[in-house]
Amino acid sequence: MFPHAHHIVIDGRMILPNMTGVGRYLIGLCKGLNDLPGEENIELWLQSGLPEEHSAWRLDHGRIRIRPIPAAHLSLRGQWELPAALRRLHPDLLHYPHFDLPWLSPGRVVATLYDLKYIARPDFFPTSHWLRRWIIQSMTRHTLRRASRVIVPSQSTADDLVARLKAEQDKLTVIPLGVDESYFIPIEPGAITQIRRHYGLEGPFVFFVGERRPHKNLDGLLRTFDIFRHRAVSNYHLVIAGRAYPGYNRPEQFSQTLGLSGRVHFLDDIPDIDLIALYQAADAFISLSLYEGFGLPVLEAMACGTPVVASNVTSLPEVTGEAGLNVPPDDPEQAATALLQIIPGGEMREANIALGLERARRFTWKRCAQETLQVYREALGS
Repeated sequence: MFPHAHHIVIDGRMILPNMTGVGRYLIGLCKGLNDLPGEENIELWLQSGLPEEHSAWRLDHGRIRIRPIPAAHLSLRGQWELPAALRRLHPDLLHYPHFDLPWLSPGRVVATLYDLKYIARPDFFPTSHWLRRWIIQSMTRHTLRRASRVIVPSQSTADDLVARLKAEQDKLTVIPLGVDESYFIPIEPGAITQIRRHYGLEGPFVFFVGERRPHKNLDGLLRTFDIFRHRAVSNYHLVIAGRAYPGYNRPEQFSQTLGLSGRVHFLDDIPDIDLIALYQAADAFISLSLYEGFGLPVLEAMACGTPVVASNVTSLPEVTGEAGLNVPPDDPEQAATALLQIIPGGEMREANIALGLERARRFTWKRCAQETLQVYREALGS
């Protein structure tokens, strides 16, 4: 089938009906690869149950071809079906974008490891059984050993892999994620107004995007907002966009404890076009996360021209550079002060927006694809 060029398979089964950060990475990477010249033939394997209207199916053009795979990611079935498919089709290289490479996978592998939150900070997952944590660590070590090259989205993740799992430095390549060009395009004011009405957001608001997990530090975010709303002139609301984590309802409970009912809006899965409109409608974006492998929403906010306050820990300073106001995630007073500096009338607002747009322009999916393709070629030549 591929007589004259290398056959590369990208396992895209983590592209889910409701998009996650990994899914955005895979779609952005594949869009970038489709636009690059080269002789490699690339297959994207998607789970066959993905809805027909999902944007991932539209990647089947240019140099990328799509193959539906019946086994879902993180399924027991996938542990034998993926290796069986690889043995049947004999690709020259598999790009596996997660920590759980099936044990019997044959051939050369490039892996992407985003972070080590389950290993580095088990305190974020107090209800997670010790056996599950052991399995995650064992599979991460296996993936690290088996891969010829390992792509990481930040130097922070690379440092974690070396410090905690004794990864070989020369096996790791830092390739930051990108942001789609659509985030830079201003949405018509009328469409913004419609989105506000649809989600019940008539007044000014501060925005956060991410799953409601313990490491996102939503307690710290809610404390910050409680301080900020008493110091701001306008009647601000807080919008938290992202799915709830199963069995974890602390953010909802804590917002009630602080008396923020009616001021905090929890939105679950949001279509991309609505998400971009909400970024652009927000007066400010804030992420006080305690641990991130990259921090894609921070980059998306900057691309939308929305000023950013972000944690000064793990990978987030790598994303913001000098463009965001980076604060300690455990200091809500300082975070509230930073918010006041970037809302309309704030002394840092215009500079923050301009620097953020300039910074975001450096993170493209084309660059991500170019550097990833180089890693593929190095792995194939090793």
